[in-house]
Amino acid sequence: MQINRESSQEKILDFDIRRTIILNLYIKEWTMPEYRVIMTKPEIGVYIEIYYFPSINDKIPARFATVGLSNSIRKTGKPTETEWMLALKPDLGQESIDRIFSYFCDLIAHNIENIKASEIPRVMTESALAPENWTTKALLIDELRGESEDLEEIKIGEEIISVLWVIPITHKEARIILQEGIDAFDAYIEKLQHSIIDPTRPY
Repeated sequence: MQINRESSQEKILDFDIRRTIILNLYIKEWTMPEYRVIMTKPEIGVYIEIYYFPSINDKIPARFATVGLSNSIRKTGKPTETEWMLALKPDLGQESIDRIFSYFCDLIAHNIENIKASEIPRVMTESALAPENWTTKALLIDELRGESEDLEEIKIGEEIISVLWVIPITHKEARIILQEGIDAFDAYIEKLQHSIIDPTRPY
């Protein structure tokens, strides 16, 4: 019994340290979070906190970011070693915070349970789970862009984790990436009149 208690306390302490390091970096870059949800799947040892960092003006994105995804174990037995960040226009694409949290949790669960590794770029094709008001119902997971280099690699003890960018994309954009590669997608986005963080852009 004593051993189990110590093991449980160790896990709690490990997570507290992880949270302190990661959340401190998030707050430094994006100021204080406004809201948090906790996603748990005890049967597979998943405990993930997702924070909402609101936009402070019309030019600053709103962000949703995970703490603890990096510690989640895939079916392969290996940790994901990544956290996710979703950046959106301040109006969130005419969706509620709760609706986006729900979608983000669905994406995370799918990733842990069905994807074997964290290689990027990765495209997830259109999903009926995407928010109804968004035209961008597919997804790209890629390296961070336009964010602080401090978030690209985060050292937690001997472990190094990275924060990945989760980008809602249209079916056309998904096709460009899958058929022509990520550079072709970047070129397409550069010519687009709409922002890459606008999930209601034309498709």
